[in-house]
Amino acid sequence: MWHELTRRDLLRGGVLTGAVAAARAAAGRLFDDPGAVPGPRTTVAPLLGKPTFFLDGAPFTSPVFETYVPEPRYFRQLAGVGCRVFSFSTNLSLGFRPATWLGPDRWDFSDLDTLAHRVLDARPDGLIMPRILLETPDWWLQQHPEEVQVLDDGRRVYHPGSESRSGRSFPSIASLLWRRDMAAGLQHLIDHLQRSDYAAHLFGYMITGMMTEEWYHWSIHSGQLSDYSAPMHAAFRAWLRSRYGDVAALREAWRDPRVEFSTAAVPSKADRQRHRERTFRDPAAEMPVIDYYLFYNEIIPETIDHFAGAVKEVSRGTKVVGAYYGYMFEFGGDPEFGHNALGRLARSKNLDFMLVTSSYGHRQLGRGADYLRSPALSLALHGKLWYHDNDVVSSKFPDVIRRLGLKEGFGPGTIQQTGENLGATKTTQETAWMYRRNAGFALGHGLFQSFFDLHGGYYDDPEILRELARLYRVLGESARFDRSSAAQILLVADETTSAYLTFENAAYARSLAETQPTLAKIGAPIDSVLVDDLDRLDPSPYRLIVFFHTDHLTKPQRTLIRRKLLRPGTTALWLDAPGLFDGRRESAESMAALTGLHIEAGEPSRPVAPRIELTRADHPLIAALREAGLSTLGPSDLKVRAFGVRDPGATVLGTLPGSDLATLAVKTVGGVTSFYAVTSLLPPIFYRAVARLAGVHLYNDRDDTLYASRSYLTLNADGPGPRTLRLPRHCDVIDPFEGRALHRGVDTFTVELRDKETMLVRLAPPG
Repeated sequence: MWHELTRRDLLRGGVLTGAVAAARAAAGRLFDDPGAVPGPRTTVAPLLGKPTFFLDGAPFTSPVFETYVPEPRYFRQLAGVGCRVFSFSTNLSLGFRPATWLGPDRWDFSDLDTLAHRVLDARPDGLIMPRILLETPDWWLQQHPEEVQVLDDGRRVYHPGSESRSGRSFPSIASLLWRRDMAAGLQHLIDHLQRSDYAAHLFGYMITGMMTEEWYHWSIHSGQLSDYSAPMHAAFRAWLRSRYGDVAALREAWRDPRVEFSTAAVPSKADRQRHRERTFRDPAAEMPVIDYYLFYNEIIPETIDHFAGAVKEVSRGTKVVGAYYGYMFEFGGDPEFGHNALGRLARSKNLDFMLVTSSYGHRQLGRGADYLRSPALSLALHGKLWYHDNDVVSSKFPDVIRRLGLKEGFGPGTIQQTGENLGATKTTQETAWMYRRNAGFALGHGLFQSFFDLHGGYYDDPEILRELARLYRVLGESARFDRSSAAQILLVADETTSAYLTFENAAYARSLAETQPTLAKIGAPIDSVLVDDLDRLDPSPYRLIVFFHTDHLTKPQRTLIRRKLLRPGTTALWLDAPGLFDGRRESAESMAALTGLHIEAGEPSRPVAPRIELTRADHPLIAALREAGLSTLGPSDLKVRAFGVRDPGATVLGTLPGSDLATLAVKTVGGVTSFYAVTSLLPPIFYRAVARLAGVHLYNDRDDTLYASRSYLTLNADGPGPRTLRLPRHCDVIDPFEGRALHRGVDTFTVELRDKETMLVRLAPPG
């Protein structure tokens, strides 16, 4: 399936040594000497409410150039369009470039130094942000076999055919010895950079690791599950002790009178894969698995934080540090990936920014969209910058394929399918529209973005380079304008819910991933936040609250929702089974107490297709849907546990086909208009109609991709023809590429667009 594609699919073709100990000593000296770290000071700080890079105290929004093919001409080309910060890969061991850490006391930095000088040859005042891959050297694994990951079958080696893992071993991410030695190696590499002849040109650091550099578990989709090593068992037991406090609480939760903190085990493969025909796990019987998945997800951001702390130590806090994470929606909430603990990473004191690529499933112009792969507002509320790692390719894709000599796609599928996954376009004009949509996504959400040339040569065209030069100017000057949110819709999600899903849950995988591009097409901007961060949020701008993936909610979370969000005059849209679980308790009564709607839960063993057969034609929501020719909503090719409303005080708007169970209903409770829908897999017009009833300002009435912030508006047309855009206030509409006013003092304007064309404008106060 498309959502299983990874970056590596798309690219396929302990004893501290003397040197490392010296690096740690050097790190201590750097802390004692404030002038020991050369080059600019880089930080992340708020600018008009949006976390922003600052370079020696000045905001910096010009894109970074990244590439896996660091050829001199590519650096020169990007320097020519205005790029100042360049990123390339370097590795401790195996990776995209030669290894630097060759043995306990052997290092080779020649390739790293060559690439740094290559950047400065292209732009003498250029800055460098290396991508440091923390791949563990084979010699270390051979020295420390007890620290190696153990798989469910007892092996330490992956089966043949497990993609890049075939025949390989990996360290246990829980190994304290591994963490210590790899952090020391990382510090030694950075110490070399800070003592080099290009040290004054260092901007910051990207620390990458695990599968495809993107910090998810090595075992995913390999047919083998991890991790059954002694270090992982020790870490899990320590986590349980912290969670439960005393053994009596653990025994009660696990319903096991004999379990001890010293004997609690990582659940077996059979237990993790049990009841795949169901939607949810039974917390009364499966808390050991649920607990393991909560721990298994938290340990990745904890590990990232550990290495980010090592970088902050050796750089004395003078450089920004970032890492990949935050793919919950893209990975369908699957806890085997380990990307369901954004809240843990957001609280890191060491990480400044989080790298997130575009989705590999919905990149097509017109019918596709860029979207946030997890609740981005939570990251901003904790002061962290979202770095949109834009690795979309171009119309040069066929040329690159020929140059690489490939006869099949990267990973599963054909070359054509791979091109679609990567956002390949047919013409340079379409490439320009694609890149403008990418930029509009960043400007509409107040994000930072890069241009990432995955395979080398995607920008190697005069017309494409001219477009990049225009975008570098627009993005570079965006620090002068307000990129804060214009959203009146808030999507609220919960990460713990994912631990309650059964193994590789197809229904929720589609729900989390496919709902996001749909929401980008409703004609209004949306913010998304984790429920735990509602206490940091000003709820006053939001008129519609969408409760999405909130099947598990604790009592404090429910209190927070009621206090912060369920205010008279607002509209709530409850999806799936909101509040069904609280810890090891399942309760339909809890859903009713939260939503004000009596939601009935069906038998776990009798799944149904989550369909809505529309009724009540006199209701404005149903009238809008029927006017669009719709009579039934929801997927027919998925089966989930049945949920629906049976509430005499609710207005039934749609039922499960062949049943009187309301799968779409509405009720006013305490001044809040509450809609319930059995699934989130609904068309844009559904969300648009609910938003209109909630009083949300809609910029556009078509299923086009749209992004908006206070100062920027972007629309990517799905079909040709005129578009009438309605603004929330009177504005001057500015062409940001030429700096001229297209319209003055208007709250409505019309533009004629070709199919797949992107309109990107800046909104300014009149005058």
